[in-house]
Amino acid sequence: MRAAVIGAGLAGAAAARALAHAGLEPALFDKGRGPGGRLSTRRAETPQGMARIDHGAQFVTAETAAFQALLDEAHGAGAARMWDARLVSIDRTGGMQPLRAKPRWIGLPGMNALVRTALDGMDVRFGARATHLSGGPGGWLVHFEDARVEGPFERVALTVPPEQLIDLLARSDHDFSGLIAEARDAQMGPCWTVMGVHDGPFDPGFDGAQLTGGAIRWMARMNARSGYDGPECWVLQASTGWSQAFLEAEPEKVAGALGEEAFVRFGLPAPVWRRAHRWRYALVEAAPGTPAALDASGTLGAGGDWRLGPRAELAWTSGLALGDALSG
Repeated sequence: MRAAVIGAGLAGAAAARALAHAGLEPALFDKGRGPGGRLSTRRAETPQGMARIDHGAQFVTAETAAFQALLDEAHGAGAARMWDARLVSIDRTGGMQPLRAKPRWIGLPGMNALVRTALDGMDVRFGARATHLSGGPGGWLVHFEDARVEGPFERVALTVPPEQLIDLLARSDHDFSGLIAEARDAQMGPCWTVMGVHDGPFDPGFDGAQLTGGAIRWMARMNARSGYDGPECWVLQASTGWSQAFLEAEPEKVAGALGEEAFVRFGLPAPVWRRAHRWRYALVEAAPGTPAALDASGTLGAGGDWRLGPRAELAWTSGLALGDALSG
């Protein structure tokens, strides 16, 4: 039996693993140019040299044995390690406190190494944007933006953000009203991220900071991450509320606003290179609360962190549940 998995992030990789474990042959399709999703790592040529920047999730934590097993697998492959860094919280008055100690994991050489590990050995096609489905239970066909059609597939796992899921299913044959209704009720908040490369070291007394009282909710120094050998580089991530208010702003204006705040609060100098990236679907704010859901036939289902909450581990949990449900 063949299975199509739309989305090759953590949820898609977990679903594919569960399907393969049950004896199915999964093929994964993702619109991106490479693995990662919100665990992406960007490579950029800058005036100070090549920089490798984790501009999505900055670290992951594990509370379940299943996700810890993935991290242990990645660690064994040299693709992950615990992050030993000066991590603090800073309030609006400048008061600084260490973040609560717990194992925080990063990918090596970047966060997308975790997804690469999860996808190892899988049949993955990148640059493949699915637009709709046709056929039906036992013989699903997946249509792509470039007019390609793949299939038939006995099972289909959809691990894309809810807005993209709604669009795909609304264009497809058959009645998916239940899945669409759940996706409409889910809420995903955006996040603007600014990446900046500087012409010399900068040390404000921390390597990563969770902030309150301004537009920036998180800032971190890439040079404090194991294996990073590039120029001085800082990542600034805006709060959901600020990102929503400036959702359609020009990237350079966003970069300027967040950079100015970091300078005023901490003295972060102007970068010699910078880019802003908008994560339109960054953080889960309202979720159905169940890890996965199937259509009436039980041959097509949806999963992803949007079903459970705003942590990378929950994407993995949902994907495993979706794969198991489709294998039943």
